[in-house]
Amino acid sequence: MDCTKFLKTLLTSIGVLVVLVYGLILLVDPYQNVPFSLPLDRAPISTNQRFAYPALARNPIFNSVIIGSSTVRLLNPQNLDNAIGTRFANLAMNSATAYEQKRMHELFLRHHPVTDYVVIGIDDSWCRRETEYKKYTFRAFPEWMFNDNSWDDLLYMFNDKALENTVRLLEYVVGRRTAKYEINGYRNFTMDFGVYDPRVVRARLYPNGVPLVRRIPQIPPDSQYPSWEFAAHDLLSTMLATSSEVKGTIIIFAPLHGDYLARSEALYRECKGRIVMLGQEYGVKMIDFMIESEITSSDEKFWDPLHFRNEVARMVESSIVDVLAGTLGGQRQYVTY
Repeated sequence: MDCTKFLKTLLTSIGVLVVLVYGLILLVDPYQNVPFSLPLDRAPISTNQRFAYPALARNPIFNSVIIGSSTVRLLNPQNLDNAIGTRFANLAMNSATAYEQKRMHELFLRHHPVTDYVVIGIDDSWCRRETEYKKYTFRAFPEWMFNDNSWDDLLYMFNDKALENTVRLLEYVVGRRTAKYEINGYRNFTMDFGVYDPRVVRARLYPNGVPLVRRIPQIPPDSQYPSWEFAAHDLLSTMLATSSEVKGTIIIFAPLHGDYLARSEALYRECKGRIVMLGQEYGVKMIDFMIESEITSSDEKFWDPLHFRNEVARMVESSIVDVLAGTLGGQRQYVTY
């Protein structure tokens, strides 16, 4: 056999295969960011929300957004839409850093100059004492998806993960796979936790086997430690400043389990105090569930210290509706600022 001819044939075949695979990725467009892709019925298909949600942030069908980490992922946009008459997208991401949340917030507002409401969930990601904030987690974060030049995205589309998601999307199109997330970004991720087992949950809530305190503290906003630095608050200040044209911005101090709050009481008091001052400076509404309440003192309302159950999600949704509608009244599990 002529080795030269064989080598040319092999290289040509590899080249053709590369072009075909790359062409398939670009035409199917699993991340919905290729200008010339096929007009397919797409849905968020990537398991990594950082790759799945930029397309939702650019989608013109939405006029309101939820930003945060997994502590507000259970908020169902459809419930808010039905009550308020909006089109919310829930773009909260698992373990999202404050920086990643800011980037998602920027992307949404850039593509929605007329935005009704922005809901920002506050939890540990915003209450870390640090002089420099951490940008990313161990999960890949595609900075190239967060600019407005979709053509440079093509440089990052030829890889095994893009091919995997291309296959996933084709399976979705032909009815052999369901979308990872609903078209508004929502997914009841607690389905992955299995059957609710109080004994397992209690072990998660109390690492040492017993509660830290008999009664959780009130944890009001405070300002006793001016030397403490919360680097992420600069990001939040920028987010609130760029939301000045938004119809309404709401900050939610997410419900965390009371024993978990009590273990870092001073931290949460100081963090809340700084954020409340920021919120008041920019005239935003704030809903605080990080208080002593029937929610935070009940083991049965949580899966673990950071993640509440669906019934609590409905309470948080109702609080948003009440604040926006100005219908506060009766016994509440939160306070407002």
